[in-house]
Order: sequence, then structure tokens, then C-alpha cells
Amino acid sequence: MTLGWIGAHGGEGITSGQVVRARAVWIDLDVAFPLPLNHRRRVVADGLDLTGRVAGTLKRWVRGSRGEWYGVVWVPLRDGAGDVRLTLDDQLIPAAALSPRPAPGSAWGQSHAVVADSMPAYPGG
Repeated sequence: MTLGWIGAHGGEGITSGQVVRARAVWIDLDVAFPLPLNHRRRVVADGLDLTGRVAGTLKRWVRGSRGEWYGVVWVPLRDGAGDVRLTLDDQLIPAAALSPRPAPGSAWGQSHAVVADSMPAYPGG
């Protein structure tokens, strides 16, 4: 599978460890930071909210030694009260947790939003 939204829409392509033009992405925190199966949930108001989908910036792709792909991203994380608590820079996120986020008003965003939703989740092939 390929993640064509990098190479096909203005990036430098998917290259191992090389910088591509920064791309707006959605990060599925439930996929990126899954809870253990037997985790006992409890509310911690000032804890990081690592659930749902958040906006971030993809800086580049890197490949793991087993052939898996990761995005190197910048992303602000909020706490239970909604305040930005921590900003991650150069954070590795599994490719399965990333999807394109069209920039508001961009030609790419307007013309490719439907196509982007149907693109596969992994950049490698």
C-alpha cells in the first residue's frame, strides 16, 4: 500500500528519513496510544487526554527496522480541562494513526478531501 497524499500532492515523496514539506494531519490518539486490555479506567482531570483525533503536523516519514512506517510529527496535547498541557515535537507516531488533514481554503483540501478519506493508512508497500 502507499500513502499517496504525500508524494502526489506536493511533498518530496515518501523517503526513508528524509524531510518532506510539512503536511497537516489528523492523529488518532486511540491508535497511537492504545490502553492495555485490562486497564482500569478512572478520570484524572489534569492528565493528558490521549483519546480521539487531534490536529498535528507531519514533518517526515521514517521506516522501522521491521519495515513499518512512522510519521515524525508536531502535536499539542490537551488535558482533561481542554488546556494545552504538552507539545510534542519530533514524536514518532505509527502510520496507521495518521490521515491527511486538508488546510482550510487550500486547493488540495477542497479538491481532494473525499479522495484523502479513502486512502490507505500505510505509506510503505
